[in-house]
Amino acid sequence: MFAFVPPHSKKVQKLGFKMSNISEFYRDKVVFVTGGTGFIGKIVVEKLLRSCGVKEVILMVREKKNTQPEQRIKTLCASPVFERLAKQNPNYQDQIRVIEGDLEKPNFDLCPESMEYLREHTHVILHIAATVKFDEEMIKAININLGGTRTALEIGRQAKNLQSFVYVSTAYSNSYDEYIQERVYPVDCNPEKILANLDDEKLIQDVIKYSLKWPNTYTFTKALAETLTLEYRQHFPVAILRPSCVMSSLNEPMPGWCDTIFGTNGTFIGWYYGLIRTSHIDPEVTIDTVPVDYVSNAIIAVGWKTYTQRVQEPEVLVYNCVSSTDNPFTFDERRRECEKACKKHPLLTGIYKPITFASSNEFLFRLYSILLHYVPAYIMDTAMRLRGEKPRLVDAYIKIDKVVATVKKFSNTTYFFDNQNMKDLYLLMSPVDLQLYPCDNRNYTWRLFFEVAVPGLKKYFFKEDLNNVKQARLAMRKKELIVNSVLFTFLGLILLQLYFLLF
Repeated sequence: MFAFVPPHSKKVQKLGFKMSNISEFYRDKVVFVTGGTGFIGKIVVEKLLRSCGVKEVILMVREKKNTQPEQRIKTLCASPVFERLAKQNPNYQDQIRVIEGDLEKPNFDLCPESMEYLREHTHVILHIAATVKFDEEMIKAININLGGTRTALEIGRQAKNLQSFVYVSTAYSNSYDEYIQERVYPVDCNPEKILANLDDEKLIQDVIKYSLKWPNTYTFTKALAETLTLEYRQHFPVAILRPSCVMSSLNEPMPGWCDTIFGTNGTFIGWYYGLIRTSHIDPEVTIDTVPVDYVSNAIIAVGWKTYTQRVQEPEVLVYNCVSSTDNPFTFDERRRECEKACKKHPLLTGIYKPITFASSNEFLFRLYSILLHYVPAYIMDTAMRLRGEKPRLVDAYIKIDKVVATVKKFSNTTYFFDNQNMKDLYLLMSPVDLQLYPCDNRNYTWRLFFEVAVPGLKKYFFKEDLNNVKQARLAMRKKELIVNSVLFTFLGLILLQLYFLLF
């Protein structure tokens, strides 16, 4: 295991750009980042501007909920993610160029001027954007995850100075197989034909039928998109990075940062809040999660390696950015570490203490769900109606159950990932780059991670004071007393009713 030096340490800062091969590669380059306003994208953009010496980062942003792209970028830059960068470089926003575009539309709906600018100036493309909804409607998932990737690749083919293209996929793009190799898996359908015939109902029905091999539309369309990269390797260096479940940051730009409820983060946040109390998961299954800053660093490092090794590596290389291969962790081990961290950092706003009744058995899970989710939810919703408030807990659990159904395959399967290409990347990186761009998931313990992730969620997601521990514990005891009293009274009434019915 390499010696770990936090990227923000004075020792690393003194090393400077000259000893960093990765920073030297990105220096004065123009990088086009799709998905730059998303969870991973924010961290990538911040790192590029703070550590890589880039000339410019181009962000494609669409109008959303009547908010114009320029305003969305102002909101983005107001995020705590950019506080450290702002102290280092108060004028960093001058290095961000915003172009208006929509991932779901042909050619991103870019105006001619924006397309021309991308062709003339882009050196590196980091294609991160995607719809990450597991249960996304098929045609929408195809348009965004497949069509968006094809458009990004086409922009790369037309760019006059492109040196590297990194497509960010998912470690579960071929999750029908429990042993996942670092290669592009073939598919029995033509992605280009699908994109050209989205109005053909019979074709789409055939695609939907074929996609049942995958757990959900997200992983299926990601697998389709991976195959497109093979056609473009003849034009420019391209690689695929496949992160597993991406969670809070470990170190950068601050420890424990998270602002999304998608994927594993959503279930973790729901559990910490006291909302999710049971899981349809095998307690002994090995789960695979990676810190978002390690994923960001891996994306940037792969962009560098893809160019510098373009002659030695003429094929599309796939990098499985995973933790379970070298730093395995079961769900039950995670539960224990999380409970320890939550005792140190209880939530004041939580509705109940974090507890987990996990089972891979469908019947037991449903029983736990009725007792621990739906019974309290109906009681709470009834109380809310009596107070004239809108009930919401039952609807929340219905939505949670839909998500659970889409991830059931992942939560009850231990996957085995080949990650030799990632290990080759570590070996190629200099000691300075290993410190400036840490992405080796062997270099931290899970206890350390959750000791950072839990207070991070409390501070950045729930906006709570980390020093309110005594107040939060007192409030939680009161909530436990109320919830337990109501629940046991309800169960007592049911048992009493059964007694009178039977006797």
